[in-house]
Amino acid sequence: MITVVDNITYLLDSAKKNATVTKSLVPYSGTVTIPATIEVGGVCYPVADILDEAFMDCTALRSVVLGENIDSVGISAFEGCSMLASVTFNSALHVIGLQAFKGCTSLEEAVLPPNVLVIGRAAFAGCTALKKVFLPDNLVNVEPSLFDGCKALERISVGNLVDTIGEYAFCGCSSLTEVALPQGLLSVEGWAFRDCSSLRKVELPSSVAAVKKGAFWGCSSLEEFVLPHSVNMLDQGVLANCTSLRSVLLHDGVLSIGYGAFYNCSVIESITLPAAVVNVGDQAFRSCRSLKELRVLCDAAPMCSADIADADVYARTLLRVPAGKVGEYGFARVWERFGNIEELG
Repeated sequence: MITVVDNITYLLDSAKKNATVTKSLVPYSGTVTIPATIEVGGVCYPVADILDEAFMDCTALRSVVLGENIDSVGISAFEGCSMLASVTFNSALHVIGLQAFKGCTSLEEAVLPPNVLVIGRAAFAGCTALKKVFLPDNLVNVEPSLFDGCKALERISVGNLVDTIGEYAFCGCSSLTEVALPQGLLSVEGWAFRDCSSLRKVELPSSVAAVKKGAFWGCSSLEEFVLPHSVNMLDQGVLANCTSLRSVLLHDGVLSIGYGAFYNCSVIESITLPAAVVNVGDQAFRSCRSLKELRVLCDAAPMCSADIADADVYARTLLRVPAGKVGEYGFARVWERFGNIEELG
């Protein structure tokens, strides 16, 4: 049964004896305060959930207060509420659905209660005014595209139980200057921090086992990068277009350098490839305009299927290889294109 109480539309479940906020025939506007309970026909119904798309595209909605019994916010519940500037969350909230607040371009802050367990994909994507977010400690994953395009987001602390930063999670967060990642984090997925152009420093915990393609692509303020020892490859495009990058530390167990891994790292002057590296991907060093020295510690020249750099890099960069290996590198596919090859001192 559907009923309206104080201009809020509810779907009543007589079996469960609860109420769910649902879409209204007249779009919600101004300030909406969802109560803990409503009374209909002498029966008290706890208001337990907000239905999918309940407030979607209510462009005159400015403020929402969630009642103390709200357990979940549905898929796209507030998507496109472009004037929504304030949301007061309740302590009982456990689930925020996919795209729940996507495109809420006036929302500046989201203080999420500690009991939230799930925040769905793209829940805050496109919230271009969002500056502060406090993620709950009980959260397990930062879902894909969670804050994609939140260009005003300045800093964020990720809860201690999070083990995965999803694809595009912080893509385009161009004001993000720092991010605190928890010990126990296992994976940074593809493009997770792409185009975070103000990110100067990132410390990846020793627990991280995977940093996937393009994870830090376009982080143009990032100056140094240390690959955790549990990650055995620098994936494709991980540091591409990091135009302020000056220092990279790859541990001795790194086996592979991916396609375009250092593409357009235009100020880095020296890169060292550890002895365990067996292959270097296409265009790995393309447009590294300041590269002066490439130190390759491998006794056997790593395999290359095609060009790893452009003509300018080949001509200008000194390739330094292990003692007695100048001849091998001088005849090896692709490596022979370097104009200057010397032994390591």
